[in-house]
Amino acid sequence: MSWVYEARLYDSKSVASYVAMCVRDDHLLTGASDLKVQVYRTKKGNYGVRYRKLDAVE
Repeated sequence: MSWVYEARLYDSKSVASYVAMCVRDDHLLTGASDLKVQVYRTKKGNYGVRYRKLDAVE
């Protein structure tokens, strides 16, 4: 599965971590427990959030 990137970038890592936590919690409330969420840093120093579902091997 490929990564899904949030459209917005953030100046601080703490804000991006909060958004990542909200994304994870939103998916947990809908019953999807197999989600991997990451905070990444761009070359310009901003932070973003990406996530993907961890599918079982078919």
